[in-house]
Amino acid sequence: MFKKRTIKTAIGKLVLVGSTDHVEYIQFGAGKLPKQFEGCTQESDDAFPEAVKQLQEYFAGDRREFSFPVKLKADGFRHKALTALRTVEYGQTISYKQLATMAGSANAFRAAGTACAGNPLPIVFPCHRVLTSDGKLGGFGGGLKVKKMLLDLEQAKYRE
Repeated sequence: MFKKRTIKTAIGKLVLVGSTDHVEYIQFGAGKLPKQFEGCTQESDDAFPEAVKQLQEYFAGDRREFSFPVKLKADGFRHKALTALRTVEYGQTISYKQLATMAGSANAFRAAGTACAGNPLPIVFPCHRVLTSDGKLGGFGGGLKVKKMLLDLEQAKYRE
């Protein structure tokens, strides 16, 4: 049985979904959840206390990495790319090509972009730190305004 908790942050609402002991999905805004979580409609105000604490610390500028339990549901190259994201330090950025290289396939920069676009745990697996080869924002599941806000929070450099 999945639990759901919505929290307010500096970038708007975040919806956290997971089981008793881990978070599996983070969604920007309060829209419809993906199919695998459709049955999860009940808000649980006590779910994921450590995740909420750490996310609040991050948005307050007091946390640079996360240690709360997550479960990444991805396989193959997508798993490698998303896992590689966790090595990109707070305030640093990389290109999609660099991410592809880190995931073991330098020419798979489009696949790296697709992995970022389907990231079920944004912020924790920091796809907002991935930019185009010329340092521009590229895309972001939470929208470019949110990507800018996250990069500005981390004082990361990017081009508009």
